Amino acid sequence: MKRNSTHIIDILLLLVPFIYGYLINALILPLYPFIMQVAFLIFWIFVGIRFSKWAIPKWKSFLIANTFWLISFILFIWQFILLDDSSRDMNIALLVQNYMLPFVYGAARLLPFLQSGTMIMFIAYIFMLIAFSIGFFVKRK
Repeated sequence: MKRNSTHIIDILLLLVPFIYGYLINALILPLYPFIMQVAFLIFWIFVGIRFSKWAIPKWKSFLIANTFWLISFILFIWQFILLDDSSRDMNIALLVQNYMLPFVYGAARLLPFLQSGTMIMFIAYIFMLIAFSIGFFVKRK
């Protein structure tokens, strides 16, 4: 029973970036972006470490952990790369922006030559996956 409750907590941790992004967008909270970027980088590595300890095959725990990321990333590609501005569903576009928002500041600062918001968001998704992977593969059993 304890393992099941731990798994539920781990899965709920995957929603934290979305909740943070939603609160920042909806409430327009003026939080310090650099501090939040560092905090979420550490947090996402921590989440990767937690999923690496699951007692199932590692590829399954990696896939389960990145399901929200993958769904959000696919929706991002669809809304921002495959569709033009007039065809975009604003509700879906807002949802996918919320999920990777904690990593946007880092993407914009590390690659200042990028002028496209879509490209910055794409890189933020990649940074998110890299941070999780660092925690997952460095601390796996």
